[in-house]
Amino acid sequence: MAIGDLDDMAARIRAVLPQGWFPSTEENSTPVLDGLLTGFAWPWAQLHALLAYTANQARLQSSTGNFIDAAAADYFGSDLVRITSETDAAYITRIQQTLIAPRNTRPALVSKLQGVAPDVTIFEPWRAPDSGCYGRDGYNATKRRYGSRTSPATVFVEAPAGTDSGALKATIVDTKAEGVDVFYRIMEATD
Repeated sequence: MAIGDLDDMAARIRAVLPQGWFPSTEENSTPVLDGLLTGFAWPWAQLHALLAYTANQARLQSSTGNFIDAAAADYFGSDLVRITSETDAAYITRIQQTLIAPRNTRPALVSKLQGVAPDVTIFEPWRAPDSGCYGRDGYNATKRRYGSRTSPATVFVEAPAGTDSGALKATIVDTKAEGVDVFYRIMEATD
């Protein structure tokens, strides 16, 4: 007998009956009463099972079936749907990896863009180490460029010739923070 199953619920109901009205449970001489109490216990056992099932669906790690799909739709809309024949465990892992993927920072953008084009250059006019002091010295041998305090949240990306522009754009859109303007340019073979 497990907590909340049919026998447990029937025993709980039997335990609150008046002592002198019915024979004790050790006598096992009350089949009609036991059947009646089992009938009363059945909806409570079903409710207990439903509550246990619902509690499991409240967390991504313990959820199953369509509840995982609902969680993915809640987090990502239609961007992360289940692959045909994908198991629950594999889908949960994919959701978690997408949830905690590095985004919205310069290091995350650099890391993701270098996966698409290893020699990518990122320039933020607002960031002093990117512009340095034009005409006098650079920072870490970077190209000397004019900075601007009037263009916060603006990023320029230069990728080498031959870079897939679709993959570059998708990576930028997936990684950049909302409200940041990213302009990209794929260099010509002669640049």
